[in-house]
Amino acid sequence: MPEENGESEVFNGEKYLVFTILGKFYTFPSRIISEVTAFDTVYPLPLVPEYVMGIINRYSAPYALVDIGLLIQKVPTPQSKVVVLKETVEKIAFLIDDVVDIVDVAQSDLLKIEQGTETNDSTDIIESSFGWHETNVFVLNIRQIISRVVSEFRV
Repeated sequence: MPEENGESEVFNGEKYLVFTILGKFYTFPSRIISEVTAFDTVYPLPLVPEYVMGIINRYSAPYALVDIGLLIQKVPTPQSKVVVLKETVEKIAFLIDDVVDIVDVAQSDLLKIEQGTETNDSTDIIESSFGWHETNVFVLNIRQIISRVVSEFRV
């Protein structure tokens, strides 16, 4: 409830889970994340893009496991932890190195990233960035990643 004396400030932003992949900092809004878990068994699938490692089982539900390191940097991510998205978003999970922090980021602190001109350029899956502890954190565009995975499954 707002304070009566008007001292309450409305936060115009969102919480983000900051994690590392191959030494760089990336993030998703925490509202779309179901859990972070240790890397476990992956069941490979035939005829999928190289960055789709296969399927993991989360509470008897299959989730496609995507290696963002391969997707963005063309280098495999060490198999350490997995970020699982909420089922209402999509049944997809992402391989990461480690979780670093959960931070509040004001909408005004997000800097839009200029998109590359080539199709499937790695910049198409990074929508913005923000400064954090003297470095940049890249906000991944979950809709674009899902769209890319789906389109490359159909090829």
